[in-house]
Amino acid sequence: MPDERDIRLEAAERLVAVLSEQLRAAEQRDQALQAQIRHLTALVEGMQKQLAEALRAGAATARKTKKGAPESGDSTRTEASSPPKSEPPLERREPTLPTQKPRRPADLPAHLPRDVHPIPVPSCAHCGAVELTQVGGEVSERIHYVRAHVRVQRDERPTCRCRTCGGFTTAPMPPSPVPGGSMSASTLAHIAYSKCCLHLPLARIAEDLHRLGVDVASSTLCDAMGHIALLLEPIRDQIMDELFASGLVHLDGTGIKVLVPGEKGSYTGQFTVLSNAQAATYHFTSTKEGEHLADLLRIGTDRAFRGYLVADAASNMNLLYADGSIIECGCWYHARDKFVDASGSAPVEATEGIAWITALFEVEHEADAAGDDPEQRLARRQRDAKPILDGFERWMTAAQTRFTPDEELYKAIQYYRNQRTALTRFLTDGGRIPLTNNQAERDLGPIGRGRKAYLFAGSDAGGDRLASIYTAIETCRRLDADPFAYLADVLPHLSTMPVNRGKRAEDLTPKAWTARQTSCGP
Repeated sequence: MPDERDIRLEAAERLVAVLSEQLRAAEQRDQALQAQIRHLTALVEGMQKQLAEALRAGAATARKTKKGAPESGDSTRTEASSPPKSEPPLERREPTLPTQKPRRPADLPAHLPRDVHPIPVPSCAHCGAVELTQVGGEVSERIHYVRAHVRVQRDERPTCRCRTCGGFTTAPMPPSPVPGGSMSASTLAHIAYSKCCLHLPLARIAEDLHRLGVDVASSTLCDAMGHIALLLEPIRDQIMDELFASGLVHLDGTGIKVLVPGEKGSYTGQFTVLSNAQAATYHFTSTKEGEHLADLLRIGTDRAFRGYLVADAASNMNLLYADGSIIECGCWYHARDKFVDASGSAPVEATEGIAWITALFEVEHEADAAGDDPEQRLARRQRDAKPILDGFERWMTAAQTRFTPDEELYKAIQYYRNQRTALTRFLTDGGRIPLTNNQAERDLGPIGRGRKAYLFAGSDAGGDRLASIYTAIETCRRLDADPFAYLADVLPHLSTMPVNRGKRAEDLTPKAWTARQTSCGP
């Protein structure tokens, strides 16, 4: 009696056969449509020639008619020169307002505060009397936007004289992110939030503040961003420590244009993200060389990362796996993309390869739907995914012999063979390794959206500032916390951390701050 593995393998092969047959039928339909398009194109070209000939004949007739036409002062008019008949005017209708069903109060967010505006009844709608008694009423609610405004926070610190010793004492200054500065923590939080969450260039932030009645130069906002990044640097280091302690990190990078102060032109720098399901840290480097990545992962130090690294199969990452402390894990979406690229030259075989990979992802979807823990997920992978992978490898061995090394499908299969150890790592760990590096791809989304708005980083220092602020903000968003509220609360404490030994970086991370907010309640 066949075991469950053979049954699943046969089902996968049948699925591949069905998809191949559907593809062949689609190709036949495509050929028939192409023939019909060629036929219709020939008909259109013939009609265009006939139309051109008719227009030329009509133009010649018009010239002959013009030579024998009467003078403009003659009362005789040809039919062609008579004015067109006007259509009778349409009946005018009064515009009607669309009838809208009023929203129920439950449709609006319940946590928003309500501003109650009572509307009195001036008089009776029937007789005009003003002596009325309320017997009921109706309620309607709408979302009302209150625009931000700027206020001045004035701290008044009294100075008192001691009746015992006669000494004078002034109330201590509360913590401030910029001691002696003119910007409060909420103002700095607004600048960072607008830049890294709303992706606004500093010049637009300055324009918005001007409309609110405050004139701040873009250079001042740039200095403020630098100060915020300097305060958040211990937070980024602490998040990295917690990230490395998890033993599983996603890594990916993207480029950004960087200006060189005092020179014309720009060069392409690199934003790198290190992340997992709980946190994300961003880093800026002038290039994407492997030495920079080794420095980010602290290789060669006591605080170096050790564990699984989910990343792309890029040559600049080979240095990371040299000593064996970091274990490479591949991305199946990149392997799938190779077969997608081959669909133009070998559509049947590329579709079959994609179908095999899709079957692997179906096993992961089943695990997600069942809510498997890591041990259960690993058991499911060994039971369901490994037979599919074995069949996929046999199919690739047979298919690769039909193509040359210059063809895309051969390259797609060879990519799997070169990365087989990394791509099959998910079958050997404790069920924690994902099949893809999509987590890091999504974490690079804010960088890509911001890059379209502010275009470039002003310098290497500017790129590093952005990376430090993005780390705090995106980790807040990962935890479903308000980045503005977090920055406005912790920036003053970060400014006093070097002298106030009671405050530690691990107490001010977004994770710790969110836990305190949850424990305190609304």
